[in-house]
Amino acid sequence: MLKNLLYIISVLILSNVYCYSLNAQNNLHKNTTQIPFEAYKTIDDTLSIYDIIKSDSLFRSSNYFTDKTRPKDIYWIKIDFNKKLKIDSLWFLKSNNYAHASMFCFENKILVEKKFGLFDGSEKINSISHINRIPFKRNSLIKNQFIYLKIRRLRFSDRVMNWKFHYTSQPLNQSSQSNYLQKNIKNPVRKYIFTGVCLVMFILTFAFFITSRNFEFLFYSLYILWLFIYLNGPLLIANNIIFDDYNSTTHWFFQIAQILINLCYVYFVSFYLATKKDYPALNRVIKCIIYTLIIIIIIDSFFLYFKYFEAAIYIMNIQRLIMTLFGIGGMFYLLLTAKNRLAYFIVAGSFLFMIGTLGFFFTKSCDYMMAGATLEIIIFALGLAYKIHQEHKEKLLFEKESFINNCKALRAQINPHFIFNSLGSIQHLIVFEKKEAALKYLAKFSHLMRNLLENSIETNIVLSDEINLLYQYLELEALRFDASFEYAIHIDDTLNSDAEEVPMLIIQPFIENAILYGLLNKKGEDKKLNICFRKEKNYIICEVDDNGIGRSAAKNINSSYKKPTKSRGLELTEKRLQRFHKSEQKNIEIIDKINNHGEPIGTRVIIKIQTE
Repeated sequence: MLKNLLYIISVLILSNVYCYSLNAQNNLHKNTTQIPFEAYKTIDDTLSIYDIIKSDSLFRSSNYFTDKTRPKDIYWIKIDFNKKLKIDSLWFLKSNNYAHASMFCFENKILVEKKFGLFDGSEKINSISHINRIPFKRNSLIKNQFIYLKIRRLRFSDRVMNWKFHYTSQPLNQSSQSNYLQKNIKNPVRKYIFTGVCLVMFILTFAFFITSRNFEFLFYSLYILWLFIYLNGPLLIANNIIFDDYNSTTHWFFQIAQILINLCYVYFVSFYLATKKDYPALNRVIKCIIYTLIIIIIIDSFFLYFKYFEAAIYIMNIQRLIMTLFGIGGMFYLLLTAKNRLAYFIVAGSFLFMIGTLGFFFTKSCDYMMAGATLEIIIFALGLAYKIHQEHKEKLLFEKESFINNCKALRAQINPHFIFNSLGSIQHLIVFEKKEAALKYLAKFSHLMRNLLENSIETNIVLSDEINLLYQYLELEALRFDASFEYAIHIDDTLNSDAEEVPMLIIQPFIENAILYGLLNKKGEDKKLNICFRKEKNYIICEVDDNGIGRSAAKNINSSYKKPTKSRGLELTEKRLQRFHKSEQKNIEIIDKINNHGEPIGTRVIIKIQTE
């Protein structure tokens, strides 16, 4: 839940910060005056400002240029301030950001060129909402009314008819800046808060990958990281993070960031949906997309290095077209072939992001695109949380089934062990021609086997049934050894044997050891075996107490009852108790009893069986 809250908080901050940034820029334009302009398009970079001044007839209204700009096109802009500047004070011309841009005007009666393009490096971006502001005075105007601009678009293509230029006086500009600070003082703060939240969210998501080794966490964290870098370029540049100004290298980095966002997205989808196993057709398409994006990164880097900007724009448009087709096709494919609910999270998030992108395309308002991206990130985060929840449930179910199967397997190994010993006892009676005892033993043995088979499906049985099985086993052993020992089973009054469950035949191996090694090797007739059951907190305590010769003496005696091989029953019982217990607490305690003279007088085994 905490991780989901971090995701939701971060994406909401992203949406709010961006919208506030847009409102701030709109407020600035409300305090300025838009001015119409005329333009002249050429590809001749040798033309000087003097040539342009002599060619006023070549200029056309901005609405004349309906085609999109190309990197090789050079646009000369003529802005007419005829009778608009009433006083001779400091004014500012405001415009959007262009790759290469120059303003030609007079300064101290000399015609000068003032560069303000991003790639020109003449003005450092030092604000998270950077807008070009080029100062000039009334006496800076050419022919007392014109300012000429030389502009070249390199980063992307747009239409000249959509370009806008504003101007304002110094007092008004200061007023607008003051208004911006007063009304939007929280905007930069939220930007920095978003930065911190994003870094924390990236670290947490990446930490989930380190601990779980689930690659969907890795690529989701990288997806958010690159999305943050791409959307916060001005913030990173203004604070000397990664780059200290905008240039061709910066342009390459943020352009490649767009591709890396898509690359991390398709990798995330691949691992999140386990497409290799559940959606093989989609997995093949994703592989092709990944290879294509990697090739586009290489090609685009080549174009930008050699300044083939038009080819770079073209290859980026191809990349956008490929991702659009992949998004639409992938959504329909998942809707038709969805194997589980995870697919619907991908479909819903991608669909909302695409709707936001279409809203931006038709309205030119980034609010729609940011809203779509915000909803997409939230839905993907919820999808990851849902997948974690499902995997946790499956893991618990698997562990439960594994525990049951292991217990059944261990118990299945005990049953042959017990059967082998019982058949050996019957054989022993037959060999010594004790037919009546052998027949009685066989009858009781068959009755015991029937009870074992009836309870073989269940891993645990009720304690009262376990005690009945122990009684039957003890009768068999007493019959086998001519009632040479006495036995008794005691149940504490506080223990409800009909309500408690224990693993089947969990006590039998300890009773067998007590009889074979402790009692039968003892001389005389005083051979007693006491078995006690009691309840302590959430444990059933069973004590198997004999007055035999003790473990140390039993090791040194060669007996026909002593098995030459290691006791498998006791070893398997210890494993069963370890699997049955939820804690690492010791569950078997063996006490060697001694008298006042230090002589062994038997063995007590304490077995703790967890009930809850």
